[in-house]
Amino acid sequence: MPTLTLPLTTANDGTEYGAVYFNVLKIPAAAVREILDRPHNANRVVCRINGEGVIHRGLMPDGHGDYILLISQEVKKQFGLADGEDVTIHLTPDDSDYGTPLPAEAAELWEIDPEAREVFHTLTPGKQRNLLLLIDKLKRPDSRAKKAVQIHEYLKAVNGKLDYRELNAWIKADNR
Repeated sequence: MPTLTLPLTTANDGTEYGAVYFNVLKIPAAAVREILDRPHNANRVVCRINGEGVIHRGLMPDGHGDYILLISQEVKKQFGLADGEDVTIHLTPDDSDYGTPLPAEAAELWEIDPEAREVFHTLTPGKQRNLLLLIDKLKRPDSRAKKAVQIHEYLKAVNGKLDYRELNAWIKADNR
């Protein structure tokens, strides 16, 4: 799998991607061809940054035949990255079921509440990943467990018809 050293640039430097608030790593298509030839989650990768830690991301077309990896401000801060700095990344295929690690709290909830698991799996893969990230970004296990329950209770109440604004209102009301 490829190890590349690339400059961290802004999204609007030669890409047609509109998220100008993100930084990106521009990945040559030839470097990731083997990863993209997979049948499952072809564009999902695990990216080790400067040998320190990993992030799960999707390779996004740049509109010119190559790819970009989005690097958020949070990731820049976590790894001490600066604009224009060369970043060494090692890419491996992300063969996980959700394109992100499954939080233990969600797995435990599914063990005791099969209906929660069933309604969760009616969602698109992107929505599943987003909801798992909402759970996983919390630091305390009890907070993650509470968020997992809140999300799944909402999904059961609306029969899997996810509306993010409505979900946020549901969670806010439950936290009062």
